[in-house]
Amino acid sequence: MTARLSEAELLKWLPVPFDDIDDPLATPEPSKGALIRLENGAYVVVYYGKDSNQLTLEIPEATRDSSELVASFFHEVPLPLSRVLWHRSDTKLPRRRREAAANTQKPVRAKRSARRVTLPAKRK
Repeated sequence: MTARLSEAELLKWLPVPFDDIDDPLATPEPSKGALIRLENGAYVVVYYGKDSNQLTLEIPEATRDSSELVASFFHEVPLPLSRVLWHRSDTKLPRRRREAAANTQKPVRAKRSARRVTLPAKRK
């Protein structure tokens, strides 16, 4: 999965120590990387490209349910789903976050007019 976010948002939403990766054979651009252990005990690797401002989430190949692992990641990290640029076709993003975000929007209120509109008077 890849997502776009600023470095300030990265440090706010993922308050873990990152290692700088400057080796051009390891990543395509200067990056930061971290191995993160989730509350459920699973591990994910996170890379953040300093030039592209893209976060890359890598999950182990041996993961049985990649959708569940991604849901666990989103449960712990308040990354908005709107920031996701790409995810594997066999991995689904968590639905409840999408529905919760839609439900938190304020209902649109009709504006009150300063002037009352009336029908024209009937002529005889």
